Order: sequence, then structure tokens, then C-alpha cells
Amino acid sequence: MKRFTLLTIAAVALFVAVGCAKPPQEDISAAQAEMDKARQAQAENWAPTEYRAADEAMNAAQAEIKAQDEKWFKNYDKAKELLAKAKEDGAKASEAAAANKEQAKKDAEAAMTAADTALQSAEAALKVAPVTKDSKADLELFKNDLATLHSTLDGAKSSFGSEDYKKALESANSVKDQATSIATQLEAAKQKRAAAKTPSHTPKKK
Repeated sequence: MKRFTLLTIAAVALFVAVGCAKPPQEDISAAQAEMDKARQAQAENWAPTEYRAADEAMNAAQAEIKAQDEKWFKNYDKAKELLAKAKEDGAKASEAAAANKEQAKKDAEAAMTAADTALQSAEAALKVAPVTKDSKADLELFKNDLATLHSTLDGAKSSFGSEDYKKALESANSVKDQATSIATQLEAAKQKRAAAKTPSHTPKKK
């Protein structure tokens, strides 16, 4: 009888303990803190894959907690596992975002330097290009194009200052490509004119 009473008490205690289980608030707070850090690091932009994994784990954990809250017998073990994953993935997202952002900054800096060099080369080629009746209109167009490219590069530098490194990189690469194309066209025209001025030597017939 005494043994039966003890078993009954133990069963009731277990019943009460399971029924009164509370959400793992410490785990929730820890996971949420890492998610907040990831958002502050702009992981959605700089590490979208890692951030998405963390966000999905966090959402799943919250859904699991809500489902357990509505049950009489609550078990938050699965929620704890999901929260641990969200915390880990959130930390990974923060780290990846910082690394990716730094690399994008370096890439944008290099692209702007290359664009500036390409512009200088195109302008130098334009200055020595001979102005003729046939080339005058084309040279004027090139001059206007280079002025536009300078404006675009200024915009890239402004984007860089705002830490929009992706836009700065895209704009700088566009400037570099177009300036290089202008320089190439001017050089080709220069060589063509030089070839036209060179007299051809036809061997005399014996």
C-alpha cells in the first residue's frame, strides 16, 4: 500500500511537472540576441543564405513553442533544439555578413581605381585624336560620353561612401568598360589614319 502511494505521488508529480512546463525563455532570449546581431550586421543583404537559415530556424522554434503552449502536456525539447540552431545560424550569418561586406568594399575600391584609370586613358587618347571634317562629330560625342562617365563614377563614389558597395562596384565596372571601349575605338581610328597616310611602295617592273 505504501509503495502504491509513493508511485501515485510520483505519477502526480510528473503529471504536474509536465503539465506546468514553461517555455525556455533563456534559450529564446539567447537566440533572439543572435538574430538581432545578424540584422544589425545587415546579414539579410550581405549573407542572405546564412540569414535565411537562421530566420527559418527561429520561426520554426516560435511555431513549436506556440504549439506546445496550447497542449496540456507540454514538451519544449524540440523548441530548444530549434532555438539552438537559430542561435548558431544567427552567429554564422553575422560573421559571413561582416566578411562579405569587407570583400565587397575592397572589390568596389579596386573597381573605382580601374575606372578612373580607364577614364584618364580615354581622355588622353581623345586629346591627341586629330580633328577632321569626318571625325569632328564623333569626337564631340566621345567627349560628351566621357563627361557622363565622370558623373557616373562620382555616383559610384557616393554609393561607396554610403556603404552601398554593390552599387558602387556595378557603376564603376560600367564606367571602366565604356571608357576602355572609347579608348580602343580612338586608337583603332588613329592607326587607320596612320595606315592611310603611309605611301604604299609598289616594286618597279624590270
